[in-house]
Amino acid sequence: MSRLVCGPTTEELRRGPWTVDEDLLLVNYVAQHGQGRWNALARSAGLKRTGKSCRFRWLNYLRPDVRRGNITPEEQLIIVELHSRWGNRWSKIARFLPGRTDNEIKNYWRTRVQKHVKQLRCDASSRAFKDAMRRLWVDRILERKLCDRKSNGKLAKEKFKWVTIDWIFDD
Repeated sequence: MSRLVCGPTTEELRRGPWTVDEDLLLVNYVAQHGQGRWNALARSAGLKRTGKSCRFRWLNYLRPDVRRGNITPEEQLIIVELHSRWGNRWSKIARFLPGRTDNEIKNYWRTRVQKHVKQLRCDASSRAFKDAMRRLWVDRILERKLCDRKSNGKLAKEKFKWVTIDWIFDD
C-alpha cells in the first residue's frame, strides 16, 4: 500500500539551525494567519521544515511573550518547589512562570539543579536534598536578591520583607 505525500519529502526537508530568513517567514506568516495546523502552516509559509519543527521554533524562541535571559532567584525557588511536588512535569511547572517555556525550565533543571543532586548523591525529592538546598542554595539565592536590591537602590525606598521560605520544603 502506498502513501500520498503532501509537501516536501524527507529528502527535501531542511534540518539544522534555523536561518534569519526562515524565522522572518514564520513570524510574518503567524502574524497574518495565526497559529495552528503547523504542518499546513509550514507548507503555506514556504518553509521546508516539518510542522513540528515550526511549532517548536515558534513556541520556544519566536513567540513575542517568551522571556529570554537568566532565570531569576524567585523563579529558581518556584522551580525547586514545584519539581518537588510534580517531578518532571515541565509544562505544568511552566504555567507558574509566565513567559518561560517548558523546554527552558527543563534545560535549567538538567544543567543546574541536577548537577547539585548528583554531587549530593541523593534524589531531588529526598529530605537530604531539601536540607542541602535550605543550607546552601536558597541562602545564596536570597543573598543575591538582597545584593541586587541594594545595588538598584530599591532597599532604601522600600522595606525589605524577609519571606520565610520554609513552605518550599514542607513535606
